[in-house]
Amino acid sequence: MKILKEYCLLFFFVLSIIGCKDEKVESKKQRNYQKEKNNLNFDKVLKMSKYEYVYDTSKYGSFFTTSYDYGVLYAPENGNDLGNLVTFLIPKDFLFFEKYSKYFNEDDSEKFETYVNKLSIEEYKKVFDIYVFFIDSKYLIPTPHADCPISVKEKHKTDLYHYKNNSWEKMDSFEVDSDNKDNEEMHWRINFIEKKTKDLQKTFFNSIAKSKIEDSWYRDYILLLDSYEANYNYTYYIKVSKDSCYFVERDFKDLLVPVQKGDTLFLYHKENLLEDREYIKNKHIPEVKIVKLKDKYYVNSPIFNLKESISTKPLKYGFISDEIN
Repeated sequence: MKILKEYCLLFFFVLSIIGCKDEKVESKKQRNYQKEKNNLNFDKVLKMSKYEYVYDTSKYGSFFTTSYDYGVLYAPENGNDLGNLVTFLIPKDFLFFEKYSKYFNEDDSEKFETYVNKLSIEEYKKVFDIYVFFIDSKYLIPTPHADCPISVKEKHKTDLYHYKNNSWEKMDSFEVDSDNKDNEEMHWRINFIEKKTKDLQKTFFNSIAKSKIEDSWYRDYILLLDSYEANYNYTYYIKVSKDSCYFVERDFKDLLVPVQKGDTLFLYHKENLLEDREYIKNKHIPEVKIVKLKDKYYVNSPIFNLKESISTKPLKYGFISDEIN
């Protein structure tokens, strides 16, 4: 369901920009451009409104988008004399959501949106890779009596820009003049953003793949979850070995990557091992934290709310593992 939600969100952004056409469009072949510098400056439209951000994480756990209701529509009277835009912000650091998790929780995303809203344009540029899908105003026509005040011409082009090297560089372009090309253009956007976020994840895991942990961490960790249903226990099971690291809880089985920092072991979600059973809330990475004090191991997880799943109260560092090898 989460994957469906992500793609629906992306489809919503895309269709909101091109969905105001009154007639069918036809297409030409996609034209790929080498990265080039352009005089366009999108700074003035990155923060058109203070309260209209929408964000969500992708399946790779490190991506969120901002949009202004239906994207940034062409409106010279409001300061946007460029065209129609949809903006995507991808954190440069894979652990962005861990670092800034104090601004939000699962039930209160508004705190995080408020934090993002307060960032300046220059802070955006430091923290995020900024990508803009742009339809120039020359491809737009006014439709004041329609639901959408701006419509896209039958033949139009979407340009992709990236803020890099202190300028807005055009990375690619897609020309549309048919319904089939409309669909292709939509997938072109989705595939680009998903690839960028997946690359970010891949780079992170490559960087920690060779990190070493002490042998004392190699063991099984078991917690009994007794609050789901009366008189029925579920097991929260973590396996840390030299060959693999994963956790199992009811219908979920996820591959994790361990990183040791002193007396704490962080387990980062990498891959879902059961088909159609993905538990995607990776903005709360790391998924599992284990603290070692003398001969005791304390387990905690910001993903699974263990306090609601275990009837006994946790100690200072979490719940003591029920089994030590």
